Amino acid sequence: MSANETSEIQPREKAEVLTEDTRPGLLFKPDVDILEHPDAFVILADLPGASEESVDIQLEKGVLTLDARVAEPSRELETRYAEYREGGYHREFRISDDIDAAGVSAKMRDGVLELRLPKSAESRPRRIEVAAA
Repeated sequence: MSANETSEIQPREKAEVLTEDTRPGLLFKPDVDILEHPDAFVILADLPGASEESVDIQLEKGVLTLDARVAEPSRELETRYAEYREGGYHREFRISDDIDAAGVSAKMRDGVLELRLPKSAESRPRRIEVAAA
């Protein structure tokens, strides 16, 4: 690292959703990780400040929609400086026909939503045994 570079950690800004204008307040696009397992896809979405009750997940016509609201805390003291901006979350995903829509499940832990999208039996890899002739 050169003398002109800083070793200070820079906070990453939340990505604000710019096209969504029907909801009041700020709306953010949550960061996600998408993992593929042999039997399912797993989506991990960061939703800091959201509770299980505030999360709404819909799967309709091949589109998985994730919405969450964060309740604003009461402000008893005047805020001098704040890096954390409050608002809701919105994200959409196109889902292929290879997903078993009836088996989709979700759970929340420590501000991280885990969506499990199982693959249909037809799309899962399978081993084919070779029989002796």
